[in-house]
Amino acid sequence: MIKYLIVLVSIAFSGGIFAQIKGENIIGGDNSFLEPKKYTIAACQIVGVDHLDTDAIRLVSGLTVGKEITIPGQDISKAIQTLWEQEYFSDVQILSDKVIGDDIFLTIKLQGRPKLNKFKFAGGIRKGEEDNLKEIIDLYEGKTITESLIQNTKNIIKGYYNEKGFYRAKIDIIQEQDTNNFNSRNFIIKVDKKERIKIAHINVYDNEVINESSDASTYTKIKTKVSYSDNGIRRTMKDTKQKGIMRLFKRSKFNLTAYARDKAAIIDKYNAVGLRDAAIVKDSVYVIDEKHMGIDIYIEKGEEYYFGDITWVGNSKYRDGQLDTLMGIDNGDVFDSGLIEQRLFGSQDGRDITSLYMDRGHLFFNVIPVETSITADNKINYEMRINEGKEARIRNIILKGNTKTNDHVILREIRTKPGDLFNRNDIIRTQRELANLGYFDPEQFGVNPIPNPVDGTVDIEYTVVEKSSDQIELSGGFGGGRLIGTVGLSFTNFSTKNFFKKGAWQPLPAGDGQRLSLRGQTYGRGYQSYNLSFTEPWLGGKKPTSFTVFSSYSLLTNSVAKDAETYSGTSITSVGVGLGSRLKWPDDYFQIYGEFNYQYYDLTRSQYFIFTDGYSNNISLKGVLTRTSIGDPIYPRNGSKFTLTAKATLPYSSFDGLEDADYPGLSDQERYKFAEYYKIKFTGEWYAPLDKNKKLILHPKFGFGFLGAYNSAKGYSPFERFYLGGSGLNGTWQFDGREIISLRGYTGQTPVSAETGGTVIAKYSLELRYPLSLNPSATIYGLMFAEAGNTWDAFNKFDPFNVKRSAGVGVRLFLPMFGMLGVDFAWGFDPLDVGALGAGDPSADPGSNIKGYTFGFFPIIGMNIGDL
Repeated sequence: MIKYLIVLVSIAFSGGIFAQIKGENIIGGDNSFLEPKKYTIAACQIVGVDHLDTDAIRLVSGLTVGKEITIPGQDISKAIQTLWEQEYFSDVQILSDKVIGDDIFLTIKLQGRPKLNKFKFAGGIRKGEEDNLKEIIDLYEGKTITESLIQNTKNIIKGYYNEKGFYRAKIDIIQEQDTNNFNSRNFIIKVDKKERIKIAHINVYDNEVINESSDASTYTKIKTKVSYSDNGIRRTMKDTKQKGIMRLFKRSKFNLTAYARDKAAIIDKYNAVGLRDAAIVKDSVYVIDEKHMGIDIYIEKGEEYYFGDITWVGNSKYRDGQLDTLMGIDNGDVFDSGLIEQRLFGSQDGRDITSLYMDRGHLFFNVIPVETSITADNKINYEMRINEGKEARIRNIILKGNTKTNDHVILREIRTKPGDLFNRNDIIRTQRELANLGYFDPEQFGVNPIPNPVDGTVDIEYTVVEKSSDQIELSGGFGGGRLIGTVGLSFTNFSTKNFFKKGAWQPLPAGDGQRLSLRGQTYGRGYQSYNLSFTEPWLGGKKPTSFTVFSSYSLLTNSVAKDAETYSGTSITSVGVGLGSRLKWPDDYFQIYGEFNYQYYDLTRSQYFIFTDGYSNNISLKGVLTRTSIGDPIYPRNGSKFTLTAKATLPYSSFDGLEDADYPGLSDQERYKFAEYYKIKFTGEWYAPLDKNKKLILHPKFGFGFLGAYNSAKGYSPFERFYLGGSGLNGTWQFDGREIISLRGYTGQTPVSAETGGTVIAKYSLELRYPLSLNPSATIYGLMFAEAGNTWDAFNKFDPFNVKRSAGVGVRLFLPMFGMLGVDFAWGFDPLDVGALGAGDPSADPGSNIKGYTFGFFPIIGMNIGDL
């Protein structure tokens, strides 16, 4: 009988697994295991790992009872290989207990790998770094310890520090036996970051031919029509930067992933000017000393290429000439592969072939540019192979994610309607309209067309993520030497339909897109203002006709008791109603709004108007025509807005029975019993991205206004005048009959205008904005601005170039709960005119004309302190 056979001893070495089979027959010297023979497994026992499922181990090894195996042969070797690959065992042996005839009795002897109990970091790294590392390394209690686990953990930690510029970081993992648990160990992860390595220099060897010598002095230049300076190439590298005087506060760290991306950007730069064979033929990254590294990049430009003939195949809806015009590429133009991609598949302005077809129902459209030949003069001929596909009509609209806003509020803003032809431009417009509602996070909009090729239809799935849009305003601003406090509530997604519905108050009934605003403002006895407004944006629910009602009351006094002889006060009560609608002509970006407003002025020794005592009735009609294509209202990146406003009262002087000569003899009460005026304003603003990521935004803005009189003998109205100046960051005066237009850089509430305000105004503004955070829960951006403006008391004195100039910097923070918060630092450059508020004080001296430090908080819905 064969008593004992060692079949295999396994050895792990350098990542490989080697099997050595040994056989020994101790009875009669019969070497029966030296010749291959088939055996049937009669039994297979597992020893050494009581905590594991033995049946599963047999199944994984393949050595199940009844299976026929060959010894010597591949069956045993394969079983060991399979068990070893599970990474649960540090030693695997398969033994033969005995052989009876053709039956063999096996034992699989295993030694389990140790388990991780706990781990800790050593080396003095910060707690924040420890927390970050714990999130990215895959270590936890009970994890099986393997050589690959240890090496992967080292690589992950080293990669983490490499990303931060610590390229000489050394990672060591020490294993300690855990005496409290069987076959368990603890890790001590030692991290030695060493010094951060900065990029000392980036050397660019532009279009050089490399010969066999390694001496840089032997490289020779080849002249080409296009050549970029070394600095030009370095500027193309967005993330890989060398040290310099302009980077005193920025790290010049090296990141391997960013470096690969920057190298691709260099080649794209050359490809864009016809050098499509340009290549980085060699580059090296090397350590200079313990703190610095260098980069050498060798570029070979190759020859310049040009566009040749472009032919179209498969187009039936549009002629070749129409497609050529839209492509805008002529024979002989410098070759740019990126331009082809842009003109075929997508451009910012929608002027591309794919948009042309998809805007007219061809959802299944496809075009493949095929390079057919290259001429001797390096002209590349293309054949554009088009598959127009059948027109697709919209079948269903699917909404997801609107947990608060009702479906009908979203559906009425969607431009893609069931039964319409598929139109990609309508989808883009829908995204803009939904963003303008302010209820959803514009960064997380999702649009998923679900085509149904069988019947030629498409379902469109819109996914939205609700965000907080209601606002509580608890703000303070300093202006006019006073601290002004404001309390306000603004509910932008209100629902009157659910007002009496049980369970809808969470905390208020919401979801129907109505707007309710309540606001109070005061700085004590001297000033109080209260206002209420409500807007239904879709009156009747079928058309975008908005209906607004509003009322307000404001009181402005000299802060003494009303029965005192020195009391001075102005109270204004106002009610109004407005209707607005979207227009379809000239295009559907136009909106029109009409408003009827009644204001009652009660003046007692008023200090603020030409009219000082008595009362006045201001009954006016206002019309507003607006064209706006602005997308995200919080941080707009493109689009424009132009507004024409006309406001007027009846010409009472035309039917009051008085002659022009009678007016000088009238009291102020008699003259201004009914306010009489007409008012025209025109404003414009637009947003232009200056980088391809649409983060750096240029925001020009202008505005003009004119207050006219029907009767020159009666004179201009004492109300509705323009006042220019102040920060514009608080709304102190927005309900007292004035129109306050901010001009940052000049102190006081109205430092530029005369005490009675102006009848003509002009203002120009230019801002440069850059976002620090676009997180919808806290949008932050910084800005630099330059402004200029002035007011005049008569149209014949208007001079658009005689303006007061200022410049400064600021920052804005948008919190959904509180709205927009802001702080500006500004400097005014010009002295004030004689008669302007503030003239004669130190601020009238351009040498000390600060006017800077304008600070306050304001909700974005209240930024129209004067529409200019």
